Amino acid sequence: MTGALVRAELRWDMRAFEAKLSAAERRQMPYAMALALNETARGGRAAVQKEMDRVFDRPTPYAKRGVVYDKATRDAPVAAVVLTGDRTRGGLPATAFLGPQVEGGRRTLKAFERQLQDRGLLPSGRVVVPAARTKLDRYGNVPQSFLNRMMADLQINYRGAGAERARTDRSLKRNRNYRSARFFVPATASHLAPGVYQRVPGSREVFPVLLFVEARAYAVRLRFHDVVREHAARHFARNFTEAFAKAMRTARPG
Repeated sequence: MTGALVRAELRWDMRAFEAKLSAAERRQMPYAMALALNETARGGRAAVQKEMDRVFDRPTPYAKRGVVYDKATRDAPVAAVVLTGDRTRGGLPATAFLGPQVEGGRRTLKAFERQLQDRGLLPSGRVVVPAARTKLDRYGNVPQSFLNRMMADLQINYRGAGAERARTDRSLKRNRNYRSARFFVPATASHLAPGVYQRVPGSREVFPVLLFVEARAYAVRLRFHDVVREHAARHFARNFTEAFAKAMRTARPG
C-alpha cells in the first residue's frame, strides 16, 4: 500500500498466490481482487471519518463527505481513499481545509475571507475567527445566513450559499435602522482590534463579530494515511477471502 498527500492507495502483490491457482481460479482473480480492494477502501473511508469524530470538535457532514474512495477494477487493481479536490459542490473542497490537518501547514482562505482580502479589508497573512458574541451553528461554525447579511452590509457581492447581491447605498437608506445596525470594518488607524464589527440598534455600542488574527500553521491532527494503512492491515485478508469465494460462486463454467 502506498500513499501520496490526501490519497492513500491500496494494492497487493498476489503473484505468489496466483501460481497455485487453477485456470478457473486465475480467471476470477482480477474480479476477486477488485472486490476485496473496494471493500477495504470503503472501510478505510469509514475509519478516517470515525477518526475525524475523535480528533475534531463536531466535524460537519460536509467535511466528512469530503472523504471518498476510488474503486479498483479488473483492469486497474488499485483502490484509494481520497480527500476530494474538485469533486465537492459548493464551498471549499475537502483538500483545502483537511489537507493542513493531514500534512500540517496553513489552511486555505475561505471564500468570504478571499473576498474580504480582495477588497483590502483583511490584511495579508491573517484569517478570520468568530468573536465571543457571535452565535455559531451546531458544528461551531459561523452560519451562512450571518455571513450573507454581513457581506451585503460591507457591499461585497458575496457568492456564498443563499447570498444576495451587495446592498447599495440606496437600498441601505430604505432600511430605517441601517445606520445603527450595519456591519463595518474599522479603519486601519482605529483603536478597535482588526475585524468586522456590528452596531447595536438604538445605541452607540459596537462589538466585534469576526476578528482578523495572524494565520498559524496547523500541526498534523488527522492521521489519514496511518488510519487507512492500519485498517487495510486488519481487514484485507478477510475481505479477500470473502471476495474470492464470491468470485468463484459466480464463475461461468469452462
